[in-house]
Amino acid sequence: MKKIWHSMLCGGALAALLCTPALAAEEGDFSLVVNGEPVSFTDALPQLKDDRSFLPMAATFQALGYGEGDISWDNDARTVTAEKDGVTLLLAIGKQEIKVTGPEGEKIIPTDVAPYIDPASDRTYIPVGLVADALDYNVGWDGNTATVMIDDVDAILAANTATYEWMDRYMEYGRKYTQDACQVTGGYQMEFTAKDAALEESLFTWKGDYTMLQSQKALQFDTNMVFNTSASSQGDVSLDMNASIDMDAAMRMDLETGKLYFQSKALSGMLGAEKLDSWYLLDLKNTMDGLYGSGYYQDLLALAYQENDGGFGEALALLLREVTPVSPDMTTKDMLQLYNQLFSDQAFQKSGSSYVSSFQWEGMDLTFTLFTNGGSQVNGYAMEMSANDPSGLSMTMTASMKNDKMEMNMEIDDTMMDMTMTMDGEYRRSGTKPAGAPPAGAEVVDVMDLMLSMVSETGV
Repeated sequence: MKKIWHSMLCGGALAALLCTPALAAEEGDFSLVVNGEPVSFTDALPQLKDDRSFLPMAATFQALGYGEGDISWDNDARTVTAEKDGVTLLLAIGKQEIKVTGPEGEKIIPTDVAPYIDPASDRTYIPVGLVADALDYNVGWDGNTATVMIDDVDAILAANTATYEWMDRYMEYGRKYTQDACQVTGGYQMEFTAKDAALEESLFTWKGDYTMLQSQKALQFDTNMVFNTSASSQGDVSLDMNASIDMDAAMRMDLETGKLYFQSKALSGMLGAEKLDSWYLLDLKNTMDGLYGSGYYQDLLALAYQENDGGFGEALALLLREVTPVSPDMTTKDMLQLYNQLFSDQAFQKSGSSYVSSFQWEGMDLTFTLFTNGGSQVNGYAMEMSANDPSGLSMTMTASMKNDKMEMNMEIDDTMMDMTMTMDGEYRRSGTKPAGAPPAGAEVVDVMDLMLSMVSETGV
């Protein structure tokens, strides 16, 4: 439940960030959008310098919500001071740092650029993105439109009037599957058909059963499946391939450390590995922190725990604080509006004993249904999503859960391939805790070390 909800929430965020049109910069070297609203400049214009965005001092802090009395300039010390809500920022001309003083004390934030005085206008310019970042605002840059986006998430949330009582009840329903260890047993099947003019028929199928143990700290997954291939040719191409392979797979994950372990004796044998029972380790925490910055994995983990322990509003707020705006058409304010159109109490309409919310956006139709016992208690859900791309790609997906039984179906149709997948599972509480690591004494191979070794040997 938690993983499905988390995928829905984060998937909506990714779709919103990646599928929006761009605006054009209006004045200066770049445009500025604060809390979803464009900012205009009357005299001194935005400047790009040393790959950073700079704005005149007064315009910067006024755009961030500071009044005239909150901003001061010390000509002798050549410093700018801005104070609001008990937090003081101090910047000095030519000095690559920002001093922040607040309820938790004082901290110095080093920067790679410094404020300067523009000789043409005699105005003091400060690095707007670095200042906003020092205030823990969400800061983004859209290179296509030369736009800086700054979002004060706390201010945006304070102005939000939507309520989420039904989603709170939905999350309360989901807690019974995450508070204690839970076992899931079920099966899955996938068919993949390749569309190739040289092939008369090309079909690949996977079918298997699985057992999964999950808790807030660990995940254990084991499956046995049969992989079938069937392909024949036409014309001048000579090909006739039919095969059936029994495969095993096992996964263990320590959610707190972010370490994921995988083992498949059948796959290791096909790849010619010397030892078939080795486990392969992928350190997701180090990988994510390396790609997105230190603490990224812990932030995701905190989000997952927040979903489980707090209400929907808290989970949504935490998500919005972690997303960087990448388009002036889809800022934090716009994202909040999208989520409210699907998940707020105002979005749900009563239908019998169920409550249904429907949403259409950018070629995607999404319907989210909450099942109830006829009163206020949620006892299941269903999600239906369909999307069509002008290129010819179409996708439909349904997922539902009721009376401890989960079902999921997905279909993808493209000019090059068709794919269908079905999966089901039955949940029940378990006294057995999931194993988050391989058995003691098992050989563990770090995937990153293995890849570096292969690169070193081949010289690629």
